[in-house]
Amino acid sequence: MEWIWILIPLAGIAVGIVAILCEHREKMAMIAKGLIPPEKGVSKPSRPEDTLRGSLVTAAIGIAFLLAQLVGNLNGWLLVPAFLLIAIGGALIAFVFLSRRLST
Repeated sequence: MEWIWILIPLAGIAVGIVAILCEHREKMAMIAKGLIPPEKGVSKPSRPEDTLRGSLVTAAIGIAFLLAQLVGNLNGWLLVPAFLLIAIGGALIAFVFLSRRLST
């Protein structure tokens, strides 16, 4: 039964390879027909509101982990992701406000 833990990542890798091959064949078929395949990496620039929303959610998840540890007295290792998420969220919030101040 221990071999199942080897098959799970292998199945994920196989699915990834099949997806990449299907996308490649689709692009080659479009090129053969004379069409230009759309570029996947091109996206609209992010707005500061989007970054602020994401950073607030990240910090809130970290605070929720911290409160869960303090109230529920759960595993002490829960503090590690809590402080990491709070720090990442705080850094992103600071980035949003500093970038606004520098752009004006």
